[in-house]
Amino acid sequence: MTRRPSGKTPPAARLGALLLLLLLSGGCTTYSAKMADLRPQLSSADYENALKTVEDETGSKDRLLYYLERGIILHYADRHGESNEAFAAAERTAEDLYTKSVSEGAASLISNDNAISYRARPFEMAMVPYYKAFNYIYLGDRSAAQVEARRASLMLRAYITATLKGIREEDHGDLPRIGNSAFLNYFSGMLYDWDGEINDAFVSYRNAAMAFQQNHDLLHLEVPHSLAGDLTRLAGRLGFSAELAELKKQCPVVFPAGGDATIETGPSRPDQYEEAVANAGWKPGYGEVALFLETGYVANKTEIRFDFPIFESVAYDDPNYWSWEIYAGLGNMQAMVHGRKVEYWVSVAAPQLDDKPGQIRGVRVSAGVAGTHVRGARISRLSREARITFDSEKPSIMFKTILRGLTKYLASRGAEEAGGSWAKLAANLFGAATESADTRSWLTLPDNLDLVRLSLPAGVYDLEVEVLGPRGRVLMTRTLPGVEVRAGDWTFLSRRAFMGRDY
Repeated sequence: MTRRPSGKTPPAARLGALLLLLLLSGGCTTYSAKMADLRPQLSSADYENALKTVEDETGSKDRLLYYLERGIILHYADRHGESNEAFAAAERTAEDLYTKSVSEGAASLISNDNAISYRARPFEMAMVPYYKAFNYIYLGDRSAAQVEARRASLMLRAYITATLKGIREEDHGDLPRIGNSAFLNYFSGMLYDWDGEINDAFVSYRNAAMAFQQNHDLLHLEVPHSLAGDLTRLAGRLGFSAELAELKKQCPVVFPAGGDATIETGPSRPDQYEEAVANAGWKPGYGEVALFLETGYVANKTEIRFDFPIFESVAYDDPNYWSWEIYAGLGNMQAMVHGRKVEYWVSVAAPQLDDKPGQIRGVRVSAGVAGTHVRGARISRLSREARITFDSEKPSIMFKTILRGLTKYLASRGAEEAGGSWAKLAANLFGAATESADTRSWLTLPDNLDLVRLSLPAGVYDLEVEVLGPRGRVLMTRTLPGVEVRAGDWTFLSRRAFMGRDY
């Protein structure tokens, strides 16, 4: 047996130690941990430092997220032209990522999924035209805003289709259902209505009604009573009485019999449905305010770790097959290992979605005029869409996680055969040091969007907004000063209600 000189460390061991030190110094830090300062900075309106955090903490594989975060920060900072430039860059980047072949997969199998360029989830990309539309509204470009609103629904469906192509059919779950967005269709309809294109507006309102009927239970949505009024008003102007009658049969949650909604519908007065329909035609001298109020933060991803067994006398010559087999056995580990001798336990990291419910239950707005104390309707819950998307993708995520761990272990076997036990140790150290979950997501998106519709006499108003918690407790009050209402016209507003902490 050859004796190793005293005090000398084998080269493979030195290499493994060096890799371990380098990678543990920053390689395993998850995206959500690196961006921990971003949400507090945004909540305190510290936009410059929020932009700096995004600049400093996003890497080359996070380019899409860089543009998305930058776009929303600039939007809230009222830098609307710059915001649209960032969002346009995000759309170009996303399209490029989805249409070009992916050559990063091999690198992720020996490191982690952060080696792959981030591809936004469908609900994330659908929000880009929404923010661009409001940017254009504030810039005074009505036609561009209308184009963006129409694109939002198209983009959502396109990215859901692309996502479904990447996962097994049996894992689709509810993801195909949410391709028809009630919120985005309603928003688009109001912008058509604003521009006088009432036929297109009616179609969008009808699509919104169908989407509310289909998904209000799945997404826990509240149906705004104003939608029934808008449909009734335009059906009357267009002579669509038969179409309206059929829609009432198809969408009872939008047109509840006798005004008794089958779900929680938002506005606090029980007679508001009847008023919305009875006053479907605007009163002379009145204008319409549509306030979209964003609250909370969308569910983010965190890291979990789990172990799976490597069995003796198994070649694992088909890693894909064995990865699905191991995934199938994770739910009953005792049965999976029963009667087999475990050679090694592989430790891997995977993302999980942290979507515990927040404390915000709704919003209420008053214009200081009798009868204008109106509770909003929760027309979008992005965390619910995030959950549905994550659940559909989870089997594929877990498969890739196990495949990565298996690939790294098989590499260590090969290293041992080629260079002995020290080479195997170096390979195992490298595998452990590079193991990290992909927790990337668009962190600054809101959790909820509430719509408040107010019909007001022409004038200038200070709107008082109350954010409500459990049992109607007022969590925060804010005033939106100087809101101008013009007779026979729409006023569109979008605001984010940042709380002192993440509610």
